[in-house]
Amino acid sequence: MSDTTNTRKYKGYELDQTTSHRRNQNRPWFWKVLGISLLLTVLILAGVVFGLLHRTHKNAKHMEEINSANTVEALLKEHKLVTITASYSHLAEGSDYTTTRQIKKDKKGNYFSYFKKEGSDDDYKEVISNKELYRYNGKYTQYFGLVGNDYEKECVKAIEDSIFQGDMKDQIQNEKERDSTITLQLTTKVQSGDDYDTEYGFSAGDTIEKTIIIDKKTQLITSVEEKCGDEVFYGYTVEFDGEEKIPQFYKDLKKEKEKRVCTVYSDYDGEKNQEYTFNLPIDLYFTVLDHDGYKVYEDEDGTKEFTHYQMEVQNPDSDLSLYIKAESSK
Repeated sequence: MSDTTNTRKYKGYELDQTTSHRRNQNRPWFWKVLGISLLLTVLILAGVVFGLLHRTHKNAKHMEEINSANTVEALLKEHKLVTITASYSHLAEGSDYTTTRQIKKDKKGNYFSYFKKEGSDDDYKEVISNKELYRYNGKYTQYFGLVGNDYEKECVKAIEDSIFQGDMKDQIQNEKERDSTITLQLTTKVQSGDDYDTEYGFSAGDTIEKTIIIDKKTQLITSVEEKCGDEVFYGYTVEFDGEEKIPQFYKDLKKEKEKRVCTVYSDYDGEKNQEYTFNLPIDLYFTVLDHDGYKVYEDEDGTKEFTHYQMEVQNPDSDLSLYIKAESSK
């Protein structure tokens, strides 16, 4: 009796142990499948994120390379004359307009630029020559006194800003190569407060499509088109070595025999006194560019300010001396 009981307990024990062992053998199958599934999900998500980041980085790097190749110096490297035309429409304030700028360099390495704006209320033509700026608005010609680094800050910057620069946030959707050109298809989303929203009046979330044509050898941009839906609202083209245009108002200035002498004393009584002398036609109006912390006067003592009203209405018809002084000076 005792032996039988012990045997049953033993067998029962063996049976229970075997069953428990089988259950433990079955459990890893479920957890392995679950673990593998979770791992695969994580790997897929990581791959998608990596792919998006890689693509964004690649797009940004590509646009950065293109932007760095599109400079004034690069455009003029193998060409004597460059003509840049840009057209703007669907503007929030209306008044569609077109701008044209021609750029070349003189023998001294200074820029000669002819620029005209057509289609808006403030149409004008201007010439940058010999580090001086002349502008004609159909009524009178203005001369902008370029003193010190104003030439770099005003004229050279305006020339550089006329060259298209792509947004590194744009997404490249397609890229096609031909014999000598590359065509890029890009998209970007309108963000609240950006230029597409404030200047063009598009809504946040709208998709902007861009087509950019690039010279394969130099990476110079020769054509750009931007549209939202079916509406093209921006165009940009570059032409090399075309017909040079010099506006009539500038030709007339060069023919003028009667001149005035304008002497400008920059930073008068300051640490870096400089003197500039300009010979100007009698009927040319003065315009002095803004200088942070400085004022322009007609007398050494700084009591008679040279005003905007005087520039446009009471234009001096005789030789003139101007003194640019720091506002804090006495």
